Amino acid sequence: MIIGKRNIMKYTNYSGGAIGADTEFEIEGEKYNVKTVAFSFNDHISYSKNKKNLNKLELIEGFEHVGKANLTLNRNVSNLSTYVKNLLSRNWFQVKNSEAIFAIGKLKLDNIVDGGTGWAVQMGIDNGKKVYVFDQNKCNWYKYDYELSKFEKINYIPPLTEKFAGIGSREINENGKKAIKDLFLANFT
Repeated sequence: MIIGKRNIMKYTNYSGGAIGADTEFEIEGEKYNVKTVAFSFNDHISYSKNKKNLNKLELIEGFEHVGKANLTLNRNVSNLSTYVKNLLSRNWFQVKNSEAIFAIGKLKLDNIVDGGTGWAVQMGIDNGKKVYVFDQNKCNWYKYDYELSKFEKINYIPPLTEKFAGIGSREINENGKKAIKDLFLANFT
């Protein structure tokens, strides 16, 4: 299917399959025939019908990137359960497979995203990906500026890449849901 100049059959959303923003990205993407790959692991409750389980070696690879992200985030990862480590590790595969990260959440500082979403965002930054965050409390999109080492407000809806990570808060609000709808509308109509 081609809408405008974009062949949307080529678009893939790399997700964590969680409730909230991940689910909203998947539901909205389906309307435009955007494929979703939702990374998961054994014993993980995924809300996606497009679940892809990671193996133990992949989860170990992912946690190496969690460690690197933690150099900036400075969170306590020493006492995490295996389950939580696997949740964080799965974020790496969203980032690894994407060209850009599109996150719905809340900016904690001008260079850090709050909560679990912050892990994938930081991994994206650490790996030089394009990173966009919609702060659902401020109702604005922000783009990470590598020269300034911080997020800068943008006054446009960012362009989706063919391989993207559509991620974000489990506690998505109506502003976040609208931002996802508007993101797809702006890119495919």
